[in-house]
Amino acid sequence: MPALAKMTYVEAKLLLRDPASAIMTLAFPLFLMTIFGIIPGFRKPFDGFNGQAVIDTFVPSVVVLVVLSILALSVMPVYLATYRERGVLRRLSASPVHPVKLLAAQIAVNTLMAIAAVVLLVAFAGAAFDVSPPADLGGFLLAFVLGTTTLLSLGMLVAAFAPSSKAATAIGLILMFPLMFLAGVWTPVEMLPGALGAVGRATPMGAVLQALRDSWGGDPVQPWLLLLMAGYSVAFAAISAKYFRWE
Repeated sequence: MPALAKMTYVEAKLLLRDPASAIMTLAFPLFLMTIFGIIPGFRKPFDGFNGQAVIDTFVPSVVVLVVLSILALSVMPVYLATYRERGVLRRLSASPVHPVKLLAAQIAVNTLMAIAAVVLLVAFAGAAFDVSPPADLGGFLLAFVLGTTTLLSLGMLVAAFAPSSKAATAIGLILMFPLMFLAGVWTPVEMLPGALGAVGRATPMGAVLQALRDSWGGDPVQPWLLLLMAGYSVAFAAISAKYFRWE
């Protein structure tokens, strides 16, 4: 088995053996969907969402963003910072298996976890609340791929600088909640005052959420959102690659 594939397999086993990470990634989105789904007002048509119910497009898109955010800003940076603390990265740098393969394995594992969580979410939302799958499946897949690269690159940037697992947790949370607010997780960007809505859409999470919402509702994803996510992905990845600390 190639070194990268073997390392990805090992990292996947370690992640699945961590109950907290597995529950937050796979079970918590279903819990969120249930909480929103039992709110009567969320199942009625809403003018602000082109006559669609909140549960039909906005809620599942938010839950997908939450999944990506947890993996990118909570799970992955903490794992990598812990490896740095314990000297794993330093030892790998002196072995035939370069530590870059560990980073690639982490990205692969977290991407697979995100895919599994979204598949479970779509199946659960349809069975429990009669929520249709994304209307523009191609646009949704493109938004999901670019959204995943955007947020995982941001998470890698946190991991590049965090000196310890506690610091990685703190930095991730400090970034996560303000970005979620600006993205419109708690208050849709349409309802944010003044120019805050436009600013929110231009943030990494805001671009991801808007693209997911558009594609889930059947609208074409706006090209500027795709370009923005691609730009964020390249910028975050380039900075983290340049300044990543191995020990």
